[in-house]
Amino acid sequence: MTREAFLTWRYYFMDLPLFSCGSRSTSLERRLYKIYEREIGFMKSGFTSLCDYLKRPVNVQDMETFIRRAFWVKVVRESDTFTSLRMSKNKVSRYFDIEGIGNLASVADGQRPIILLSGHCGSYYTAAIALAHLGYKVYPVARSADTSPATPRLTRYYVKLNYQFSEMRLSSRYIYTNYSGKIDREIVAIAKNGGVFWAAIDHPGRLYNIKRRPVTFFGMEATLPAGLISWALRRDAVFLTAWNSVEGIDEKRFYRRLVIDGPILETNTDSILQQYADRLSKRVAAEPWQWLALQVIHQFFENEQDN
Repeated sequence: MTREAFLTWRYYFMDLPLFSCGSRSTSLERRLYKIYEREIGFMKSGFTSLCDYLKRPVNVQDMETFIRRAFWVKVVRESDTFTSLRMSKNKVSRYFDIEGIGNLASVADGQRPIILLSGHCGSYYTAAIALAHLGYKVYPVARSADTSPATPRLTRYYVKLNYQFSEMRLSSRYIYTNYSGKIDREIVAIAKNGGVFWAAIDHPGRLYNIKRRPVTFFGMEATLPAGLISWALRRDAVFLTAWNSVEGIDEKRFYRRLVIDGPILETNTDSILQQYADRLSKRVAAEPWQWLALQVIHQFFENEQDN
């Protein structure tokens, strides 16, 4: 095993489990940050681009705060592969602060499918666990693990483990899709029975270039995937937005804040997608360190993809 492979193995299968169990030693933090250093250049570039789009100045203190908070969000998010095993019903309030559950309750009548549109923010894949413990059977729509040589073998193992462990705490299961647009056909039967789906659709064009529609995103012309929205509209679905962030990061005592917004009242694909883009833009502008896609933000704007 090469040194690089050893460091990756230690990160995924020793250091993240230690962190999930409550270890906060200086040596552990140093090792975790060593892995994160690979991403810092991309994160700085993304933060600078966001400030430019929002017409905000960038200063050194802002950059340092952003980098540090983004680091802790990443660690919490990835260690949740293991923390999810401890997210039992009687401990849900220990891990989650949930707001807006009434917005979901008001439309969850079991007659119409519900689409919770979200983004890759904070600890995004544990939201369905929190909702399961509150009695809501939520099906996360997730990209299947990449088995191609483009993804390192240890990363593939970790992603599969993530799905297996977190699914153990669901009252439902994952609905898998892939980069070519194929999706588990059981989604049709679940939708007919008024199923609730959690879907993060903030994929840039380079990553997912299927059935995209134009939107205004951070005040610029961009595109976002609209296939799921169009499909759900034909089934008279109700659309809400929901976000799962990591909070308390300055004190190193973390919790996940799940916020469910009110229903989107638009009735066509483009309008729903724009409302989603507006809500996502607002959340990212407020807490950019929560958004995993910030490091590739320029890929959302087709006129900047070659820059």
